[in-house]
Amino acid sequence: MPDSTIERKFENLFDGLFSRAFTSKLKPLQIGRKLLQKVDAERTSDAQGRRVVPNTYVVQMSAYDREGFADLEPSLLQELTQAVREYIRQEGYHAEGKVRVGLHTNPNVRKGRVEITVQQTEVAPTPASEPVEVASSPEPKPAPSTFDLPPAVLTLPTGQRVSIYEGHYIVGRNLECDIVISDGNVSRQHAELVCAAGDVVVRDRASTNGTKVNGVTIHGDQLLLHGDVINFGTAQVRFEKS
Repeated sequence: MPDSTIERKFENLFDGLFSRAFTSKLKPLQIGRKLLQKVDAERTSDAQGRRVVPNTYVVQMSAYDREGFADLEPSLLQELTQAVREYIRQEGYHAEGKVRVGLHTNPNVRKGRVEITVQQTEVAPTPASEPVEVASSPEPKPAPSTFDLPPAVLTLPTGQRVSIYEGHYIVGRNLECDIVISDGNVSRQHAELVCAAGDVVVRDRASTNGTKVNGVTIHGDQLLLHGDVINFGTAQVRFEKS
């Protein structure tokens, strides 16, 4: 279970950005607590003695509750993802691939309630200089969810195709980023992508060389459409909706 330090972190996190009144009975702090409890509940040990947890967490909620978060869903996904990643680091858990959190409307979940399902989704290859350690997916797998088929795919300058599932992604040349582009004109943390309800938006993170969509420099959130060409600095990436 999360200790008092983590509990205080969640309270501080959500008291600010999400302190507004919601029509939903479901509160961000409630979702955060459930996520951390699920991380602990799914912990297993592998042959190397590592405490292993899944890398994908799907927050299932009613349509009514999800509508209550509609205008803040990208920010909610970002904060939940960052908090879960930090908790996994602090607890010394091992997740194969980048951890992400997504939201899913489930008509079988009652108003004010939340259910968390997990799975091990595919691990995007790192640059050739970085060895990839392959691990088997935890069992059992959950029922089909929004993570089974990626809503979108990015084709990187190397030709590598990266599936974009619901969640929050950092793009940059830093090897710790979710999507790594090894290009000197790309900032260490250049931009971010948020996929929610099947739509993907891109926003620049005050990068040195800026981010463009179809040749136009973006300011704030930019909704991506099938066939859009994104330039992170001079690195060109193609966006395709599934």
